[in-house]
This record gives sequence, structure tokens and C-alpha cells, in this order.
Amino acid sequence: MARNYSPKSFFRHVPNAMLKRYFSQRDVLEEHDFSGISETKIEPIYKAWLTLSNDQQGEMERDFREIDALACEGGIKAIIDEAEWHGEALAGILSEHVGFHEKAFWVFLERNKYWPAASAFCRADSINGSQWNECRTLTNAPAQTDDETIRDLEKKLSHYFHSKEGRGRNCLVDCYRRGKLDYFFAYPEDYALASIEWEGTTFKRPARHPAFEIIFVYSQDERKISLYMKGDRETKKEVRALFADTILGLELGEFIENDRVYDLTPLEDRNPLFRFSPDSGIQSVAIKKFRLAINGTKERITLEADPKRDQNAIYILRDKLCKNIPASQMTITQVGFSVTFTPDAKTGRYRSRSFDISWPNSCSLRYDGKDAIIRKMLIDSGIEPQAR
Repeated sequence: MARNYSPKSFFRHVPNAMLKRYFSQRDVLEEHDFSGISETKIEPIYKAWLTLSNDQQGEMERDFREIDALACEGGIKAIIDEAEWHGEALAGILSEHVGFHEKAFWVFLERNKYWPAASAFCRADSINGSQWNECRTLTNAPAQTDDETIRDLEKKLSHYFHSKEGRGRNCLVDCYRRGKLDYFFAYPEDYALASIEWEGTTFKRPARHPAFEIIFVYSQDERKISLYMKGDRETKKEVRALFADTILGLELGEFIENDRVYDLTPLEDRNPLFRFSPDSGIQSVAIKKFRLAINGTKERITLEADPKRDQNAIYILRDKLCKNIPASQMTITQVGFSVTFTPDAKTGRYRSRSFDISWPNSCSLRYDGKDAIIRKMLIDSGIEPQAR
């Protein structure tokens, strides 16, 4: 999702009429007539933009960067999800607009109330699956999202980081519902930074207090807490315990670490059985990579094969290259999958998704769209165990 932002590139991707409306709402550049300017010849708009003050440009660039970040397939999906939670089917309206930037800009102007949650969802979706840490809860307790509970979580996170690491003096938590998942975005205060910047014509090094981000995703149906944060294993465990206690009312013994979330043993033999319903849109599932650990040693073997001509190509390669190693002495520690979906009704094109699962609990899948469909297939196939 990340890409280089520049005002020129942004102006080139959005309709001039939307830019004019945006500027008018902020009482700037109203003397300029953008109606006769070609959508791709944005130099007059850029020159007019340069006449604004640094403060005006700074505030607007913040908006433009947020719009640019959501101007992608994942961003529009996040917007639609948030609108659906509010009872509005937005997909049809957005289909009338051309291009991701036009869709995102229209939402920013017309449905700004969806913006904070959609931005947060899009940011969470962009995080690689291997960076999430998961645990299971022993009961499917509902998440408590009332204001008092959220303020309590803010205080506990603030106290934890301030007493342990000397940061986190302040903390803000936003919570949103997305389908059957509860998202919690926490922003504790980080260590102060000396920023190097210009304020008008003055060069300064002011102290800044940025926030660092912690994301909790709770699935009541699956009895699962997913955590994203930077830190060591023990810190993550303690932060998750604070969340479970405050939001779910669970004590430490009522949720368990997932030392082995994924079971890769069903993939040891040829023609593994992948279970998925016809309406899932999945056409086929194939394995294209194995990483094998030689038991009792530090040796690893990585194999890759193209399953397009033969679904069992990776097994044929394994048996050929590892024929002198007994199967009982090899353990699969990583698998690369390729999932092909039925062709699009309009374009006739096939879509595929490649991802890796690494033992014990690392998966590069996200939690939305087709990735959510694939995760269900993994559960139904016994690869990702369902919580009991």
C-alpha cells in the first residue's frame, strides 16, 4: 500500500472539481478557475497551491496523504466495511466514480464520518500476517466497548509503559466493530524526539511526543486475540493480559499462548484434502514450497516447485531430492500455498493468492476479503485449529 506521495502526483490523480470543492470549503484559492484545466495538466493548480502559506499547505497535505493512503483496493474495502456497519451500502455509489483516488476523495468529502475507522482498518490490513501474535481464550466472552472500559484500558496501558519503560504518559484507545471482529487501536505516548523542521523562515529543533501504535483484534466466534505491536515476547504477553483482563474480564489462566497454532502434518502426504464450499469462490489449492527441518540437527531444506502442471510437483521434488532421508526424520516447518479463485464474471480473469505458513504460529494472510475466505478453508481443513 505504501507509495511515494507528492502534491503534483496527487493532483494528477484526483478530479479538478473535487479539488476545487475541497479548496472552497477551506476558503482558499477561490479566485482561481480550475474548470477549464485539463485533468492531466495540473501545473496551474500546483502553482496556485504554492502561493498558500506553510501552515495551510501542512494541514491540507495531512488530508491528501490520508486520501492517498486509502486510494487502493484495500482502502476502498475498508470504507465499504465501515459504511456497512453504519447501515449504508456504499459499494453501488462508489462504483459510479472512476479510479481509487476519486472514490476515496468522494468519501472524504461526503462521508467523512467513516474516515477514522476506515483509515485504521486499512492500516491494520496492510500489516504482514507474520507480525501478528495470537492467543486463544478459553471462553467466548463478549468484548466490553463502553466508554468507561475503554478509558480504563487507556489508564492501564499508560501506567504499564510509563512504569516499565518511562514512556506512555498519555494514551488514547479507539475501538471499532468490523463484521464479527472488534478492533482496538491504542496510541500510547512514545519517547520525545528532537524534530528538525522549518516554521516559516525559522529553523527549529522542537521536541515532539509521537505515539506508537498497538492493535488488538478480537474474534468472539473464534475465541482469539490477535495483537500487533513492536516489542519482546514478554512485553507482548503482559500487554495482551491487560487487554484480556480489561476488555474481556479474563484472568491470565483463561487465555492461552498459541505455541502451535498451525498443524502442518496433514500436508505431509500427497493429495492433501483441502475443504472449502462451492460458494467460497476457491477453485483450487496447491502447495508450491516446503521448508523441511532435519530432526535433531540445525539443517533446513527449502524446496520450491511449480504446481501449475502437476499439483503434486512439490512432493515429487521432495521424494527425489530427499530420498535418502527417512520421512520420520523430516518435519515441515514452512509451507507456501497458492490458492486460485474462479474467474471474474466480467473480465474472465483468474485471481490467485500466494501466502506462507510457518510453524508454529506465523501466517502471511490478512483478515479481510479473500484472505478471510482462505483462513476459513485452513480451519475447515484442520490446518488452523478451531478454538474449542
